[in-house]
Amino acid sequence: MKISDILGMSLTNLWRRKMRTILTILGVIIGTASIVVMLSLGLGLKQAMMDQVSTAGGLTEILVYSDSDMGMDERLLSDKTIESFMEIEHVDKVEPQIDYNMPIQAGKYEGNITIVGVTQERLAEMELEEGSLPDANSETLELIFGNQVLGEFFDITTGVYPYWENDEFPNVNLMTVPLIGGIEKEESYEDSESDMGDSSIDSKDSSFSESNDEFSDDTDEFTDENDDFGDESDDESSESTEDDLPLDEFEDDFENDVADMSSFTSSTKRVQLKAAGITAGAQEDYSEYSYNCYADLDSLKSFLKKNYSANDIIPGQPTDRKGKPYRDLKYTQLIVNVDESSYVEDVLQTIQDMGYRGEANKEWLEEIEKEFMIIEAVLGGIGAISLLVAAIGIANTMTMSTYERTKEIGIMKVLGCSLGNIRSMFLSEAAFIGLLGGITGIMLSYILSVAVNKLVAPMVMSDYGSGTKISVIPLWLVLAAIVFSTFIGMVAGFFPAQRATRLSPLAAIRNE
Repeated sequence: MKISDILGMSLTNLWRRKMRTILTILGVIIGTASIVVMLSLGLGLKQAMMDQVSTAGGLTEILVYSDSDMGMDERLLSDKTIESFMEIEHVDKVEPQIDYNMPIQAGKYEGNITIVGVTQERLAEMELEEGSLPDANSETLELIFGNQVLGEFFDITTGVYPYWENDEFPNVNLMTVPLIGGIEKEESYEDSESDMGDSSIDSKDSSFSESNDEFSDDTDEFTDENDDFGDESDDESSESTEDDLPLDEFEDDFENDVADMSSFTSSTKRVQLKAAGITAGAQEDYSEYSYNCYADLDSLKSFLKKNYSANDIIPGQPTDRKGKPYRDLKYTQLIVNVDESSYVEDVLQTIQDMGYRGEANKEWLEEIEKEFMIIEAVLGGIGAISLLVAAIGIANTMTMSTYERTKEIGIMKVLGCSLGNIRSMFLSEAAFIGLLGGITGIMLSYILSVAVNKLVAPMVMSDYGSGTKISVIPLWLVLAAIVFSTFIGMVAGFFPAQRATRLSPLAAIRNE
């Protein structure tokens, strides 16, 4: 018999017993849909976690932090540190970062915001909802606001946070409202020494000379520009209040409206800021850049040098054990980019051997993948139980078919049909049941997946941002499900097909 004849007879036999065939296929549909949906949930959760990792930095990045105590550690992050990291094999580039906290007022709202100074290359990677990149040559510090920053602002007249009280951002447009930053200087090193009294002044000079010898290793890295740090800031800071800050029109309103809960006091130095842009995303969307403000690194350095003298303690900057600030700015963290992800562990180990504290997303990602492999296996096993039940149904249907078609089998043997042709016919019927059930099960799986993503995902995946899917069905899973269901059908029909080949032709013909 030709293959076409075998397939035609198989379809005809299935069609003659439509109801039983449909019920058997229904079992395969449910089994296939169960295993596909279960696996899609594991894949969806894994993909959501992967997306979170990618937004928090790539797989080739290593974050390096200074692990110092009051600055008395040679492991402070500076330009020399960048040079030493660049000498490590497979390091492509090193991006410095400086964090600086300050209160910012936008109209009647105020928030204590972290300003992160990054390179222009890092700024260019940010997707903006509106605005443009900060102008590095602007006299006013320009900021890119994260789309979630407004959630940290409160009403200075009432102390109420609109986002936490009403789940709504303050009604203020950061791109148009005047922005005022507050610089509150801590007690400087010079002031703390003078508080010791006149009797300690003479000893101060000698202690400074000793401490200069003690910190000679640290001061070796100071540049001429850093040595002029204090001279520039002393001259410019005295003029900046009046010349650089056209804030007179806001001061009267500020004094009338500000409440005790505001961080701005009479000693607070007010500086004008500008919003250059806002990162993309709705109120519920989260990304790496959602909760901070970002500025050009060189612009932030100039801003700090302009508003702090050499003896001022800058928030976030390290000091030595005597509380003396370093003359040059230290970096909060360094982002080390490795040329290939396979070398991340080696580079990270080298950095840690140098005495620095480093973290890599790749290490965390590998642990996540192991955990999700277990989750996917469990979910797949639960779904496979339904397909096992469907396989039993296929075996039952094909066994009943061999009993009902005993005379037909006997006639086929008498007419010269080989045992292989008879076996192939029954296996084809079982395969068709598995194939049709698998295809229809995939269609049902897509419907269920869409429903889960529309109804369930917004509730359980709200922290991952809008549009996050909890169920993902890739193409390979579709193909694997169809092939697997067809294979299960053939396996379930194998023993009934074998029974058909073992029937005696004469006994089959005499069978009523």
